[in-house]
Amino acid sequence: AIWWFLYRDPAEVSLTAEETAHLTEGDENTSGPPSLAQWGSLFASRTTWGMIAGFFGTIYTLWLYTAWLPFYLEKERHMSVSKAGLVGAIPYFFGCVGAITGGWLCDLLARRGVAPIAGRKFLVSTSLFGIASCTLGTVFAGSNALALTLISVSMFLIYIAASSAWATVPIAAPSQYTASLGSIQNFGGYFGGALAPTVTGYLVQSTGSFAQALMLSAAIAVLGGLAYVVLVREAIHVPDAKH
Repeated sequence: AIWWFLYRDPAEVSLTAEETAHLTEGDENTSGPPSLAQWGSLFASRTTWGMIAGFFGTIYTLWLYTAWLPFYLEKERHMSVSKAGLVGAIPYFFGCVGAITGGWLCDLLARRGVAPIAGRKFLVSTSLFGIASCTLGTVFAGSNALALTLISVSMFLIYIAASSAWATVPIAAPSQYTASLGSIQNFGGYFGGALAPTVTGYLVQSTGSFAQALMLSAAIAVLGGLAYVVLVREAIHVPDAKH
C-alpha cells in the first residue's frame, strides 16, 4: 500500500534537469528489443554459467535454513518449540545486516579502484567459501551457542553473496539485457532453492540426522564459489549490442 501511494513514474514527475541527468546516467538508447539470437548468446558466455552456479550455491543453503532451521533446532539441538522459535530468528537478523553490508562492500571496493566485476566476484566467491566453512562447522559444533553462531555467520554471508551477485547483473551485460540476465541467474538460484528442502528432508529421514544434509550444502557452496572464480571473468559480449 505504501508503494502504491508513494511511488511515481519519473516520467510523470516534474524534475529538474540535474535530477533527470542523475536518474538517466549510464542509460543507453536502444533501437528495439533484443533478438532471440542475441538473448540466446547470453548462454554462450562462461560468465553467465558462473553466475548461475554461484547463485545456485547461495540460494541452496539459504533455503536449507529457511525450510529446516526450526526443525533442526528442535531435533538436532533438542530445543523446545518456543525456544527454537525465539533463537531461530537470530540468524535472519544477521541476514538482513548481511544484505546491506554486501551492497556497502560493493561500493567500497569500487571507490578503492577495484574493477566492478572483480570486486563482486571476490565478495561472492569468498562468501560462498565462508558459508561452506560455517555450515560444515555446524555439523561438529559441540554447543547450541556455537551452532547458532555459525548458522548466523552463514546467513550473514549468504546475503552478502546474494546482494553482490545481484550487483553483478547490471555490469555483466549491456543494459538492455539486465532483466534477462537477472532472471537467468535467479532461475539458477531458485532451482537450488527448490531442491534444498526436498533433498534435506530426504537425507534427514534416511539418516536420522542433519549431518549429511549440512555437509552436502557445504560442498555445493564450495562448488558454487569455485565456479564463480573460474568462470566469471569479464563482461558478457552480445553481438551487435551497445555497451
